[in-house]
Amino acid sequence: MAEHLLPFQPSLASATNTRLDTAARHMQQCRVSTDDMMRLVGQDSEELQRNKYRYCVHKDELVVGVGRPWNTRVVKKTNNAYPRVVSNLGALNDDERTRGAINMIRFMNHFARTMYEKRMIVEFFDSGEYTEPGYMSGGVAVQPGDTFALFKKGSGNKLGTKEFMPMMHDFFPVGYATTLGFAHPNTGDTMTSVLIGGLITVMNGDFEIFSGDLVQFYWCFEMQDFQPNGRRKPFLDVFMEDGSIGNLDPSTEESQTRKRDWSGTKDSRIRQANHELSYGQKKDKQKLVAKIKSYIPDDENPRFHDWVRVFGTAIASARPNEMVDIKISRQSM
Repeated sequence: MAEHLLPFQPSLASATNTRLDTAARHMQQCRVSTDDMMRLVGQDSEELQRNKYRYCVHKDELVVGVGRPWNTRVVKKTNNAYPRVVSNLGALNDDERTRGAINMIRFMNHFARTMYEKRMIVEFFDSGEYTEPGYMSGGVAVQPGDTFALFKKGSGNKLGTKEFMPMMHDFFPVGYATTLGFAHPNTGDTMTSVLIGGLITVMNGDFEIFSGDLVQFYWCFEMQDFQPNGRRKPFLDVFMEDGSIGNLDPSTEESQTRKRDWSGTKDSRIRQANHELSYGQKKDKQKLVAKIKSYIPDDENPRFHDWVRVFGTAIASARPNEMVDIKISRQSM
């Protein structure tokens, strides 16, 4: 264990049991987007108010901005006085049907390398037509089977993606909340103050982070799409010769047609369990929040959405699920 800890320098927070602070702080007032949270809970206003602490933006949570919609036809409102933000994806993980929306986000973030490929994936989701799973390997189409039919809806050639398009946006990092903001105006103030520039002590995600690393955000359900060292899992060419898209699971390894899951070291799982217990996470209804990790580009296939999710720099090293000091620089991006 001692050898494992050698590369890590203790952060100010862990060494002194205090929180990092600085006089140079750039703050921005943001509004929790009630419209978007309503879509994420299936237009259930009572649920949004009844479980207000599940859907609100808590202090010290990573705040995510709601940007350009994947399909511009779903734009509902653009004249907002404050940036629209959320800190979680509502109730998308509560049943099997809505998990298709989670897979859409995973698929986009893993396979879109350029704006052109992003548009192809959007058209694929919006068409509602199912393409038999497959990928190209050495010029040969490989069919791994229905195990990776993430978006198949019932029988036939229909996808379960079109219904989720109104809630799909380019989510971008804004900063860390310093005040609580509710998701519905009937339960409290929807305004929250967000730190968009300065130093702060935050909770690290599921991967090791080192001083000087660029910091990006990722959704908690994307963990299995990365290798234990924080790199994206191998890229499989999902764009077939005929222009269609093979329907693959992003967490699939290149050498296998099955998923390879990892759960981290024993001590990191203990820290994660302790954090989730204090955070109020429930086994069947977990809060889908954004976490941080080092940005490690794939030199051959750089992912477009990983790069645009970079928002700061680590100024100390930390193990998974451990407090770490970072420098946020969204005020200049």
